[in-house]
Amino acid sequence: MVILSYGSPELSIIIPTLNEERYLPKLLEVLKRQTFRDYEVIVADSDSKDKTCIIAEGYGAKVLNIARKGPGHGRNSGAKIAKGRSLLFLDADVLLPHDDFLEKFLCEVKSKKLRIANCFHFLYPFNVKDIPANIVLNLYFKAYSYINPITPGFFIYVDVALFNMVGGFDEGLYVAEDVDFVRRAYKYSEFRMINTYIYFSNRRFEKEGRLKLYTKYIYLNSREVLPKYLANIKIDYNFGHYGDLSDDRKYNFLMNKINYFFEDNNNLINEIISIRLKSVKKTKEKIVELINQIMHI
Repeated sequence: MVILSYGSPELSIIIPTLNEERYLPKLLEVLKRQTFRDYEVIVADSDSKDKTCIIAEGYGAKVLNIARKGPGHGRNSGAKIAKGRSLLFLDADVLLPHDDFLEKFLCEVKSKKLRIANCFHFLYPFNVKDIPANIVLNLYFKAYSYINPITPGFFIYVDVALFNMVGGFDEGLYVAEDVDFVRRAYKYSEFRMINTYIYFSNRRFEKEGRLKLYTKYIYLNSREVLPKYLANIKIDYNFGHYGDLSDDRKYNFLMNKINYFFEDNNNLINEIISIRLKSVKKTKEKIVELINQIMHI
């Protein structure tokens, strides 16, 4: 898979869709207001029966009509016609919290010389009952980013050269194709969670049930160390004062909690990274021991 990059915008934003007339306008409106302007938007649509394509064209997006072959196919199809020097894969129900989000995100990506990255992510609309899960899942994703990264497909940044190197998403996978892609890319480049956040819709959680969906995500994404220790994560949160805060402040509060956790345990995290780079097979027990220490502090 080869993507053109000569004379191109800095960023191609690729959004796979299927009947997204409710959510897509909100995302495209936020993108329209971004202070960073050097981007193109590609909507890879899988034969929507609603107004998704009309809406996308109305916002000036390139609309690509494709067959229904899963999210990996949608992302790869969009990438094939992308002209950007880097790619940002978003789902239609994602929202960016601020008009300068892309500017700040890309600035941090460049300063850290990252070729693949994602960020924190929180459910919207904000609901107090989702606070524990929001904290645990972001802790889970950030911890794994130091060992064997995973990331949800609704927000993945990657440069074109790396995307081409690993051959894009595996279209034979209909579940966890995002995890597979990031882990293959991780073999060639460092991966990190950027210190900012996005919102993603809680519609899947409302439809399928929170416990069922959280369990499914953990089962699909976990293969080695962390899941057995999730129950031991202890981060204080106060339900009482959330009602007086804006959504931005609520999520900043949660993100800061997670960052502080890792800063406070920096030495142990660095030791895990060092061990990971030597030999996972020989040091798996040591990794388990160290993560156990972190989760009990």
